[in-house]
Amino acid sequence: MADTKALEASLTSRDVSLLRVQADVTRRAIRDVRDLEKVAVSLLRRIDPADPVRRGDQLNRVTRIGAEFAEEARATYRRITRRFLGTQADIVGDESVEAVRLAQAAGLNLKRTLTPTQAKKVAEDLLIDGATASSHFSRQGRSARDELVRRLRQTVTADGNLTDMVRSIRGEKELRYTNGMFRTFERHAQATIVTGMSGASNAARYETYVANDDVVTMIQAINPLDGRTSDICRARAGRTWALRSGRAVGHGTESFPGPPPWHIRCRTTLVPLGRQDNPVRGQTFGNLLDSMSESQQKEMLGPGKFELWRKGDIAMADLIDQSGRPLTLAQLRERST
Repeated sequence: MADTKALEASLTSRDVSLLRVQADVTRRAIRDVRDLEKVAVSLLRRIDPADPVRRGDQLNRVTRIGAEFAEEARATYRRITRRFLGTQADIVGDESVEAVRLAQAAGLNLKRTLTPTQAKKVAEDLLIDGATASSHFSRQGRSARDELVRRLRQTVTADGNLTDMVRSIRGEKELRYTNGMFRTFERHAQATIVTGMSGASNAARYETYVANDDVVTMIQAINPLDGRTSDICRARAGRTWALRSGRAVGHGTESFPGPPPWHIRCRTTLVPLGRQDNPVRGQTFGNLLDSMSESQQKEMLGPGKFELWRKGDIAMADLIDQSGRPLTLAQLRERST
């Protein structure tokens, strides 16, 4: 019988180690986005939409800036994409090997890892919130161009000068440029990378469990369970599914929804279980709440959901519907009547 608690701790520790890889890839992507910001400001100063007297000529210059910037944005996000996908493929291969090693150390005798070809395909097929990483980064590049043009046209229409246009792009010095448009795109890139890296490690582990389905018979969802945990992951924390059929085992009726990430910035991972293994104890959000004070429970759930939960009108499984979608407070209240 495997030591599932030790395996959970090992996988969680491994996830923490992967945060350093995420941080490095994120840092380089943010540097690329900031270089793109410099390109935008350079184009503004070279072409200066505020220089002509006629409004039509000013707007034509904005269009020209948008076209030149679009090429630079495409090149930047292609570079970010290539770097990310290369790292993602490496993580899939490494995590397959690591999943087998950690499982063996805990007493679960996995033997097969993913081949390099299988790892590459897993990485290429990964979806983040329903789309590939390439799609997300391409969309971010197009959005950056659209937002640049929108802000410049808005400033031209308001009779702004070149200084006003640069400020509309970079943000205000008094706020340390935190309100600049490119800060938003830094956050978008970071969210894509963090979620994609989580997806890579989870996909590698899941596909490795499937490759060893003569040993692994069930999988269980585990999550840090803190104030940042989403309703989806709170409801699924501790749930167990049969590996081959995907049917729920024990509590819950939802069939296996596929390996995490289940949303942007998801931190859930999967623990493999053999035929004789018991699920990790205490890995449910309800158990976590039971160990908290009333003020902590209210802070974690929010006042509305706390009242419904305290009165017994909802359980943690009620936080999502049968399709795995989070329910609003109004929907939860309707369910409880």
